[in-house]
Amino acid sequence: MQTLHECDRRTEGGHGGEVFSCAYSNDGAFVLSAGWDGCLRLWLAADAQPAASLQAALKPLSACAFAPDGTAWVSGSMDGALSWWDAVSHQRIRTFVAHIRPISSIQFAPDGRSLATASWDRKLQLYRVGKEHESRALAGHRDIVAGCCWSADSKQLLSWSHDGTLRLWDADCAQPLALLEGHADRVTAACLSRDRQWAVSGSRDGTVKLWDLRRYAEARSVQAKEEVRGCWFLGNGASVLTVHADGWMAVWSTPDLEMQREWAYSIRPLCGDLAPSGSEVVLGSETGQLYFIVLDGLKEVPLVATATPSFQPKSGVITRFLGKRKIERAYRFSCPACGYVGEIARLPHEVIPCTCCNRLLYIRTEEPQLQPL
Repeated sequence: MQTLHECDRRTEGGHGGEVFSCAYSNDGAFVLSAGWDGCLRLWLAADAQPAASLQAALKPLSACAFAPDGTAWVSGSMDGALSWWDAVSHQRIRTFVAHIRPISSIQFAPDGRSLATASWDRKLQLYRVGKEHESRALAGHRDIVAGCCWSADSKQLLSWSHDGTLRLWDADCAQPLALLEGHADRVTAACLSRDRQWAVSGSRDGTVKLWDLRRYAEARSVQAKEEVRGCWFLGNGASVLTVHADGWMAVWSTPDLEMQREWAYSIRPLCGDLAPSGSEVVLGSETGQLYFIVLDGLKEVPLVATATPSFQPKSGVITRFLGKRKIERAYRFSCPACGYVGEIARLPHEVIPCTCCNRLLYIRTEEPQLQPL
């Protein structure tokens, strides 16, 4: 049975005001936070100790993220400015106005090649990493875009808005794929499952909805008392964690959204992020502190890793003598827990441990597989 506990890891001190954004590094070792005081603060996730602080702006910061390679921090401000900072020297690398209103979310694609920002100006912007001076706008929401998240394969982007809707976008073409309607109030949080078959969302009135993305239709809905401040698929996607404005947290099974466990904390969260390992969540609060909550029992649950096939020529004496080249297939995958990139000759039928962190992985591919007659 899964259990939640707070690991005596709340940050001492913290921001001088509300924490509006917090994000894990790709390896899960650090957490970056941004808040009312205009500071970017770096924390060691293992013991919630401060590692660095940077006064990035005189006005509040509304969003933050780690660059994919960890060498830079990215901040978004209330005036719509997007800034890059060297993670070591803390020097500003570049700044430009990305939106005409506050930036609500900064999200790098899992493959590290693209960046998406969401804003109060009702738009999203897509960038290619390294070419941030070029962008493509995604327009369609009729109110504040509260957030966005990428699919595991970096091909799709999910956005949610105060207009009560969610929108799914084709990131390559910068075109809409689907409009998900059904919430009666502002959508405040959402998440995509790793297999892209499901989305979960939560709203200001406490409603939690599960969406079937194969039909682009609502599959299930439950009603909680308080506003949803965060929601994430856990482990292999068999359950969902929701965090609410009054500190109430719950784990729901999918696809029936039956509540498995619930907990009540004195935390008043404003934002949060799920660790890459999927077994811990960090919450930024109204008091300026960060809280680390551990979900026990998930380290034994296999994580889904999507494999990409690659084809490489095989060289040898015989192939060179005959003047022919033999092509070998391999599969490359990235561990969702630690980011380790591995390669295997064939897809395993059972779970395998990650070579780096030893987390159990279920390797799958999106390409059609031949079935025996």
